[in-house]
Amino acid sequence: MTTGLRSRLDERQVEGQDAQMFPTLAPESMSRVGRFGIAVSFDDDQPLFTAGAEAAGLYLIMTGRVRITQREGFGGLSLIVEHGPGEFAAGVGQLSGGIALIDGRAIGPVTAVLLPPERLRALMVAEAALGEVILRALILRRASLIETGDGGPVLIGPARAPGMTRLAGFLTRNDYPYRVLDAQNDPAAATLLAQYAPASEALSLVICHDGSVLRNPTERGLAQAIGMLGAPEPGRIYDVAIVGAGPAWRATAVHAASEGLSVIVLDARAFGGQADASARIENDSGRPTGTSGQALVTPSPRHRKSARIWPSLREFHLYTVHQQRRPWS
Repeated sequence: MTTGLRSRLDERQVEGQDAQMFPTLAPESMSRVGRFGIAVSFDDDQPLFTAGAEAAGLYLIMTGRVRITQREGFGGLSLIVEHGPGEFAAGVGQLSGGIALIDGRAIGPVTAVLLPPERLRALMVAEAALGEVILRALILRRASLIETGDGGPVLIGPARAPGMTRLAGFLTRNDYPYRVLDAQNDPAAATLLAQYAPASEALSLVICHDGSVLRNPTERGLAQAIGMLGAPEPGRIYDVAIVGAGPAWRATAVHAASEGLSVIVLDARAFGGQADASARIENDSGRPTGTSGQALVTPSPRHRKSARIWPSLREFHLYTVHQQRRPWS
């Protein structure tokens, strides 16, 4: 039984991608996944993961059912899907220990196999075909959340306000789902905006996963509030540091990681750098008709789905770099 996400996608798209987005593994495949996981159990209504909090990893459901819901910004919940035996509950962020964008709760007693991020990546190396099925599903789920705006923060304010444009652009460039409520057309949004803003102030509000409200946040403040920013591991020394995540970072990082080096990529705003914000780029060899900046810097589906290449990306994290002065000028 599914509503919410599936009902809001184009019908033809759902028919073509449903089995790939929510696959059911055969018993033999479940056994192969189980070799990499940890047996866990949950009581009725116990959470497996909570939106806005770090998720433990991927859960392969063995018995029972799990309800997946998304928060709507004003305290409501809507059903996305119910997972049963042979299905797995996770998002693409669980490959690197990211936060959950949705909620998962047990419907009655549930037994499952938990694959923490490092074991999930090990599965994708050892079981390439099975890993590709899982990775494809995780990517499609994130793409669907971005398309519908489910699972992310809610931006409230005048649709054309500079603050709204700035925050929406930041989330879009980081492939993070969000929704926009125009206070000029939505009574509930207008009421909330009136509580936080003087009539003369063009204020942009952000409602986060936990219900907290941010007033005109900076990009960094928003990223911290919704768990986008990680922190370097204490004492960790990387072999290669790439400063500036423009078009060249991907080739450099993948090549270094393929040689067994640990890599960290740093940028002040988003992967893709300034090129990602370009409406059109016409001087890239191999694209005589030009392409958008976002299409240029986004990894191809084949690259992202490659179970052989993906583990080499496991060390990549995005941290904000603030330059207070120009030390090299």
